[in-house]
Order: sequence, then structure tokens, then C-alpha cells
Amino acid sequence: MDCNDAANTPSTSDRPAIPDEGEMSPGPGLKADCILNSCGQKPDIAALVHFATSTDGLVNDEVRRKVWPLLLGYTPYEKTESTKSATWHGLPRHKDEDQVRLDVDRSFIYYPKNQSEPQLDRRKKELSAVITQVLREQPNLSYFQGFHDIAQVFLLVLGVDDAAAAVSQLSLLRIRDFMLPSLEPSIAHLHLLPSILEAECPRLRLHLSQTQPFFALAATLTLYAHDIQEYSDIARLFDFFLAHGAVVSVYFFAIIILSRRQELFEIPADEPEMLHSVLSKLPKPLDLEALIAHTVSLYQKFPPEQLPFRAWAMISPYSVLKTTTGDFRQQTLIDGAAYFDLQVAQLRRQEMRRKAMATLWKHRRSAGRVGLAVLVGAVAIWLGKGGVESYTAMIGLSGQSLAEEIDTSALETATCQLCGIEGPSFTTMANRGYDVVVDVDDHEGDLGHTDLQEDLEFHSSNFNDTQSSKITPDSTYQPPSSSTGSSKRYLWTLSFYAQFFAVDTSHVLHRCFSALAPRRPFLDILDGNPDLYGPFWIATTVVFILFLTGTISQYLASHHDQAFIYNFKLLSGAAGLIYGYTAIVPIALWGLLKWFGSGNAPGESSIGLVESWALYGYANVIWIPVALISWSPISVLNYVFVAVGFTVSAVFLTRNLWPVVSVTEAKISRILVIGVVAAHAGLAIAIKFLFFAAGPAAKDLPKIPNGDEPEKGEKLIRALFGM
Repeated sequence: MDCNDAANTPSTSDRPAIPDEGEMSPGPGLKADCILNSCGQKPDIAALVHFATSTDGLVNDEVRRKVWPLLLGYTPYEKTESTKSATWHGLPRHKDEDQVRLDVDRSFIYYPKNQSEPQLDRRKKELSAVITQVLREQPNLSYFQGFHDIAQVFLLVLGVDDAAAAVSQLSLLRIRDFMLPSLEPSIAHLHLLPSILEAECPRLRLHLSQTQPFFALAATLTLYAHDIQEYSDIARLFDFFLAHGAVVSVYFFAIIILSRRQELFEIPADEPEMLHSVLSKLPKPLDLEALIAHTVSLYQKFPPEQLPFRAWAMISPYSVLKTTTGDFRQQTLIDGAAYFDLQVAQLRRQEMRRKAMATLWKHRRSAGRVGLAVLVGAVAIWLGKGGVESYTAMIGLSGQSLAEEIDTSALETATCQLCGIEGPSFTTMANRGYDVVVDVDDHEGDLGHTDLQEDLEFHSSNFNDTQSSKITPDSTYQPPSSSTGSSKRYLWTLSFYAQFFAVDTSHVLHRCFSALAPRRPFLDILDGNPDLYGPFWIATTVVFILFLTGTISQYLASHHDQAFIYNFKLLSGAAGLIYGYTAIVPIALWGLLKWFGSGNAPGESSIGLVESWALYGYANVIWIPVALISWSPISVLNYVFVAVGFTVSAVFLTRNLWPVVSVTEAKISRILVIGVVAAHAGLAIAIKFLFFAAGPAAKDLPKIPNGDEPEKGEKLIRALFGM
């Protein structure tokens, strides 16, 4: 259907005449005979669906009495609880029966015609009985105004004895979303309309973008029974709706909108009230056959799963929109009740989340003050327990600047001073690679008469050990143990986590350059001091650059005659991808290495969990320049840049992991290396298709806020990361 060609859609003029009620009376006909033949002991549902969709539908009410129950998923001869009308009178009264009575009094306004007052009163009593029976047998259902419009159509077609069973099936399996305690699931149906219009006619969708789709609520809520005034029309339309899933009702309204596009374009887009008023009233008369044919065509062209804006993904899995797809006619009332309970539980969780967020927002200032007070208290407790001393010692500092090296002469001077100081009998001096213990036997005599050879005992030291006294750029000072135990690091203390961030800028930059241009094994550069500072900020930088350049890529591929909508799901997707990969894959690799015994034997190479995190974290540094240059609309260049990033980082990982992996069995080591490369390839593919998939061809597609319409492979990746 061309957006600018109204000739392909039914217009509001030059329609064929609508047959009156007399023409709906039963009569012989080839189509009616064929339909009845398909209603045998083994009904041909596919044939019945075809007949109900084709021109004139199911022909007359006599045929409908046979076919409608089959389309609803039960046989009219089954004596279910809903058909035993004698059992429902003793059931507890439903909470909405007073409203039912008020609505029934306003029923049968347009049809049937030529009815006397006593006849109308009798029909109203029958309608009230049908609705009351359904509600008492299914007490969880919530009645809505307009339900009586649907029920009266079933009463007129099926009769009072069979209407209750059909309405029960319809209520739990077809219009369940409308009978929940909340109206939100019904509103969710309407939010499919902009997506359908965007798929077929983006210009019309943009024209109506300031108008909320609530104009379609009355029509879709009542299956159009509230708006269509001719009995023959509504019976024919019900043929079509019962033959298909619940979503076709929304597609049908979309076709009505598309058929009025010229009229709507004449109304300014900045007058949403006027547009709402026009769209809330159906055009009269309706060319039902043309509308139904176009609805089927539109549904086949743009099935719900392929609608833009991820509209279908936002629909609850328990909604009738999704449960009436496939072979849904095998569902029973028990299945419908189970879906109902699942939807109610989901609505309660959503309501609890909304209330919690509203409460937090309402008391955000008080909560902020309390949080700040708790934080200050925690820091105060930490400081009171010697947290500052432990932290400064951990980064290689003391109260008297331990960064200065102590040479041999200084140590001798200190030893002499100790010999002349009264006080403790045991003194320890320790500093980066030096250790001396002087025992002073404090006898009753004067220390000045001490015989150094007899009373001073020098324990072994490492003064001449050049290896231990050598200061490397990545080494960190380990504080001496204390008799009080204050240097112990527990999982719940800040000092435990601070040890993983005990690096400065020069260390991080050196490790970043080593990851980009490795000259020696990276684990040797870590030198037993892996950090998480660099990996965290590298991953964070990659996340924000991917969001920035991915947005630029989408902007270049968008329709510039429309307002560009930022897709902030790119940011959450980038965070989930990069943080998840950097955190989870190293854990899995470390666990597998432990499982297969890497590093268990003396002399074998091994890797710790923090070292594994550091290795993967610094491997991500290559994605920073790759992300900065991959926003080009030239798809080939993006493939080349991502391939280079994958190659550099994969070589870096395998080169540094091979000494650790190779100590396992040969077969296991090969499998582990292949797994590492495969996981990294998955990261590269996800980066390419999630953030840099836009190309020149994308400009020919309809503009959608979440980027270009994904291809098959891209859909799976986007689904995994909620994009």
C-alpha cells in the first residue's frame, strides 16, 4: 500500500449498499453448504477460517451458530459448566452486577429492529442473565462498560441457551486483557497502532505523533460493537475477528486510519484535539469487505513480530495478543484462567515498582540526606579503625615518607640510636626490601656497658639481596603485620577493595600501551600486582564511546526530514555488553582452569581471578580507537575497523593465556583457546551489529527511534541485550 496513493485503500464514498437484516435470514447457497460440510465430526478449521475471512463471511446466522463455537475452540454440543445454566444462580453475587444492570438497560438501541417493548424487555433479561452467568462463573473477571455490546451480538446470533458458553470462551481466551483489574493491558493494544502506521506510512505516523492513540479505545475494547450500528455489519465483522487472533482488531483500526489519510492530512498536526475527535468516530458507512481484505494484506506484509519501535516485544507474554497466535484454539478455560492469574501478578509487580519509584522520588531529598549521613558514618568508623594507616601503607606510603630508600649507612645510624634509647626490648625496622631485628637484653645494668657481641643479636637480613631490594614500577609495598591484627583485610572493609586500585596513572598508561603493543608477557608486567582501576575505566570509556559513535552512525543513516530521536537503549546495551563480557568471561575461564588443574603442580604457570579480570580489562583498550573511527556510513570500513580490533585483542589474549592454558591436557588447552577466541569474536560481532550496522541502504527504510530495522542475525543480538 503506497503512503501517497489513497486509491489502494477503501474510501468513504462510492461504496456498495449494505444489506439490511432481511438479507441475513438463512437460505440455501453453495457457500453455506460448503461451510456446513466443513463442520463435521472432524471440523476443518482452516477451511472455516478461509470462509469467515472471504467475502460475505459466514453468510447467515444459521451457519454462524454452527461455526462460531468451533472458531472459539469448543464444540456447541459440549456440556461444560458454562452451558449448565441451572448451576450459576446459586453462585455468589459478582461485584459488578449493579453496573451490568445499568448497561443492559441501555442495550439494543440500534438492533434488532421492529421489536416491541415486551420483546425488548425479554431480550434485556436474557442479556442480563448471560452476562451475570459469565461473571459469577468467572468471579475474577472485571466487567467493563461495552462488554454488554459484545454479549448482545452473541445473544442475537447463538440464542440464550448457547450464548453464555461462547461469551465465557471469548472473555477468558480472546478479550481477557480488557477484563483485568487495570486498564493498562488494554492501552498496550493501542500502542501497536503507531508501529503499524510507521511500517506502512511513516509520514502519516509522524503527522499523528502528537495525538495519543486513545481514540481507538472504544472501538477495540468492544470489538467495534459499540460503534457499528448495523446488525449485519457487526455480525460479519465478528466472523472475521473470531477466525483470527486478537491482534487483527488493532490492524483493522490501522486500516481505517490509513483509509482516511487524505482527510487527516488536511488537519494540522499541531491540533491533536481535532485529530482525536475525527479518529474517535468511525466513518459511515464502512466498506467492510475492502477493509477486511486490506487488513489481511497488511497483517501478512507486516506481522506483529516485525513491527518497528520494538512494539511487539513490549507486549506481555500473557496478553491475548500473544496467546492467540499459532494453534490457540486448543486452549481451555483453565488455560485462560491461568493466563489471567499470571497477568494479574505481573500487574501487581509493576504497580509495586511504580509506587516504590514514586515514593523514592517524593522523598528523594530526605533519602539523599540519610544516605549521605550513612556514608559519612561508615567512613568515620573506617577511619576510627585505622583505615587511613592501612590504606597509606598499602600504596607505599608511611607517616614519614616510605618512598625514600634507606641505605646501609642510614640503617647503621638508626641501629646506634636504638642502642641508646630506653624503652622496648624488641624493635623492628622494615622498609622496601630491608629487615633488621635488634634484640637488646635489658639487664639491671646500664645499657652503656652493653657488650655488643654478647648482648646484641642481629638476625638474618636481606641487605645484600639485590633482587628483593629492587623497586619495579608495578611493585607495591606490603605493610608489616601488626600484633593487633588491624592490617587484616576483610571482605566487608574498604581496605580489602582498595588493594585492587593501588596503582597510579603511570602504571595504568604503561599497561595500556603494553596491551596495544606488547613486547613482553602482560602477566610479567603485572608482576603480581593486578589492578581493577584500569579495567573499570577502560570499560566505562568504551561504553560511552560506543553510545556516542553508535548514535552518530544511526543519525547518518536516518531520514533527515524527520526529528531524530536519541536511542538511549544503546547506552544500556553497551553497558550490558562490555561490563558483562569483561566480568563474566574471566570468571568462567578462571573456573575452567581451576577445574582442569592449571597451576596445581609446583612450577606450573597459573592465573588468579583478579589477574584474569585485569587481562581482559586491558584487552578492551583497543576498542576505544576502534569505536572512535567506526561511525562511518561506509559499512565496509566498519567491518575492517572491527576486524582489526578483534585481531589485536584476540592475539593479546591468546598470547598471554597460552602459557597458563597449555599446562592442561593438549585437547583441553586447544578447546579453551578456541573458546576464548570464539567468545571474543562474539563480542566483536555484537559491537558491529549493535552499534555500527547502519549503512547507506538504511536510508531507504522507514525511520524508527531504535535505529534501522534489524536483520535476522541482528535481531537475536538486540534481543539478548534488551535493545
